[in-house]
Amino acid sequence: MTWTTETLRAGIALEVASDDFGTMGTPGTWYRVRRGDRVSHATRSRGDALRLFQRKVRLVSGA
Repeated sequence: MTWTTETLRAGIALEVASDDFGTMGTPGTWYRVRRGDRVSHATRSRGDALRLFQRKVRLVSGA
């Protein structure tokens, strides 16, 4: 399973991976947020990952 960057802003990446064989428990698309070496827990919900991504970008940008 290979993670690819879907969105990158302010050094924070929203990453996506397709898990066709269920290596993470459930087959399907997984999302996570990464900032440098810190990686959030992977989730099946794109909405949850996107909200976390937006929250981290706001904190970094000082908005």
